[in-house]
Amino acid sequence: MNSRRAALSMAAGAMGIALALTACGGGDAGAEAGGGGGDGEITTLTIATSNDAPFSFTDDAGALQGIDGEMINWIADKKGWEVEVFVSEFATLIPAIKAGKADAVVDAMYITDVRKEEVNFTDTWYQQGEGMVVPGDSDMTDRDDAKGTVIGVQTGTTFIELAESLEPKEIKYFDSQAALLTAVENKQVDVVFTDAAVVAYSLVQNPNDKIKIVDPYEPFFPGLIGAAVPKENTQLLEELNSGLAELKASPDYMEILAKYGLTESNAVD
Repeated sequence: MNSRRAALSMAAGAMGIALALTACGGGDAGAEAGGGGGDGEITTLTIATSNDAPFSFTDDAGALQGIDGEMINWIADKKGWEVEVFVSEFATLIPAIKAGKADAVVDAMYITDVRKEEVNFTDTWYQQGEGMVVPGDSDMTDRDDAKGTVIGVQTGTTFIELAESLEPKEIKYFDSQAALLTAVENKQVDVVFTDAAVVAYSLVQNPNDKIKIVDPYEPFFPGLIGAAVPKENTQLLEELNSGLAELKASPDYMEILAKYGLTESNAVD
């Protein structure tokens, strides 16, 4: 998961849409989305997500949660919209909204030039990239401090490139983020690089003073997050942007970020 939000943009247009529906308020998997007409009042917004914590996911009661999830709930509440949730693999989310199965992708999607060829993006919701995680008693304060050390990364992620660029003493590979964090805790490695939002949320759920996230930290792979909408739906784009501006002007914006372990360094004006 750590690298897919940036890496799968090329695959999205080529993959078929094998889609399943999870409803917050019901729905028909074969029906068109209801909030994206572009020429009338929006009453229902169907968002597409891969259902991944901590970004946009449904809880056991079917309620939409997560960083992006709570932001869209806030906007929808102000606009008087009902929110429904359409769940699919991340690579099929853009095809889903282009096919009318959902109105917008709300799932920590990086704003990229490749994706802009297919969809429009809202203004930036927040920014995030990799996080630098070290033992709790480490005195590392930035990426340069990791040079010549033992670095841990997850197999198959883009963070391998980052680790190699730091000319480490050794790179150790792990199959999961849980294994990465355990390696830091046990001091099998000096530092690991992994998805910042995911590890921050993990530490919110399971506090551990044996590991810490270096903060402030400027990512090697920064990502600007936005919601994607079909190019023809300019009305929804404008409504989402106006709602987002209102959210950012309220204290609720930082409260949502902080709830999932993010900080002011992730906020965007």
